[in-house]
This record gives sequence, structure tokens and C-alpha cells, in this order.
Amino acid sequence: MEKGKLTREVEKSAQDLARSRREKSFWHYTAILGVGGWLFVLPVVAGAYLGRFLDGRMRGGISWTITCILLGLALGIYNVWDYYQRRSGK
Repeated sequence: MEKGKLTREVEKSAQDLARSRREKSFWHYTAILGVGGWLFVLPVVAGAYLGRFLDGRMRGGISWTITCILLGLALGIYNVWDYYQRRSGK
């Protein structure tokens, strides 16, 4: 008797897991957008800090800061595009 109950519980858990994988929730999409945001923001912020550092070392204006921010922007766009391409399986 106990074995049949355990088998039913395992089957129910497996069905619940399969259903939750098929049905995407609000939090699932929120997490995906959050990851995309971090993938975009981190290279831009890192580029800004690197540019400020290089401008300070070179005793120049803000040319390195702008250049590194633009490079970070391009890298961030590529990161988000690549992440969503991988998620979609294409």
C-alpha cells in the first residue's frame, strides 16, 4: 500500500513540474528582463569607469570616457541580443 502512495506522489510532483515548465509566470518574464537589464547596464557602467580612469591617467578631457561608454553601449546591445537569441533556441 505504501509503495502505491509514494508512486502517486512522485507522479503528481512530476506532472506539476512539467506544467510549471510549460506555463511561464510573471516572475519568469520579470527575471528574464532583469537579466537583460544587467547584461546591458554593466558594460556601459564599466566603460564609464574605465574611461574616467584613462582620462585621469592621460590628463585629458573626456574623450576616453565617451569612447568607452560607446564601446560599453555596443557591447551591452550585443550581450542582450546574444542572450535572447540563446534563450529562444535560434
